[in-house]
Amino acid sequence: MIDTAVVVASWNGKKYLKNFFDSLAAQTLRNFKIIFVDNGSDDGSVDFVGENYANIFSDRLEIERFEKNAGFAKGYNAGIEKALADEKTKYVIVLNNDTKLDEKCLENLVNCAKKHPEAGSIQPKVLNFFDRGKIDCTGIVFSSDGVAMNRGYNEEDSGKYSREEEIFGVSGTAALLSRAALEETQLEKGEYFDNDFFAYHEDADLAWRMRLAGLKSFFCPGAKLFHIHSATADKISGFKAFYLNRNRFFTLIKNYPFGRLLSAFFILTPTRYFFLLVCAIMKKEQRRRGDGKVGKTAAAKEILKAWGSVIANMPNLFKKRRAIQRRKKVPNREIRRWFQEYSVRFSKTF
Repeated sequence: MIDTAVVVASWNGKKYLKNFFDSLAAQTLRNFKIIFVDNGSDDGSVDFVGENYANIFSDRLEIERFEKNAGFAKGYNAGIEKALADEKTKYVIVLNNDTKLDEKCLENLVNCAKKHPEAGSIQPKVLNFFDRGKIDCTGIVFSSDGVAMNRGYNEEDSGKYSREEEIFGVSGTAALLSRAALEETQLEKGEYFDNDFFAYHEDADLAWRMRLAGLKSFFCPGAKLFHIHSATADKISGFKAFYLNRNRFFTLIKNYPFGRLLSAFFILTPTRYFFLLVCAIMKKEQRRRGDGKVGKTAAAKEILKAWGSVIANMPNLFKKRRAIQRRKKVPNREIRRWFQEYSVRFSKTF
């Protein structure tokens, strides 16, 4: 019986798909199906997948196609909804198209989920594609002002992240999500990741909703894969500046409890933007000396646009907040413990 679905949302990622699908074909776990969601690509991705992998996976491969890029969140949601339409599906594994899986990755993920039925999500060990001795992600951590970060990012894989353990939440790069958790925390029918996010922080928002609903998350070091970090979007771009800043506010407004935790956000946020301004000035000076590459004026404009979008979306954000808080099953003292156990120092987020 096929009880596991792999969902990948892809936009103009044809150059990554051979590595991705070849690694899926080599998995020791065989009872899974694949839902490939193409987000309006114009690089021949759909034809490439159909021509090269339809025969290999036979009836285990389904292709969904958007006419235009509907965003990372909506792409994932379309695939998840398709997966859960089959009542036999117990687990959904979301994967970025720029990943390559170790042959036992899916098997170890599913075994970990079965070992921890109380968990809503399981995080594999994601390593750097080009330097496989370095960590890309082992879950999500966050700062007091709501910046979500990859746990262990750019650290050497020296044994620190070799223990199966509870974490705050999983990264959208690669994660197993249980059917029960997805159905319990969806915003509207079929909206598991928040469609309004488009891209970035949608995984942090889902992690918060699962945690507030009383669900746990675990890191599974035996499930490994390799990721090309920031392959779809440039590491520094106006697109990224807009959505990272806007969606951080979206996540906080929807999920943070009122009181001192939310107050810390409003105190620290001006400090964050002051330091970003200082960094921008320093990098501008470096660029004048020929040491830097990227100017920050465009990014600053995108940040201002992000603030305007937050204000415009306030009614909708508070509507979603009310729904999320009604489902909340954990006391605020438990949330304060998360800030002690799963957060990073403010100074480490620059």
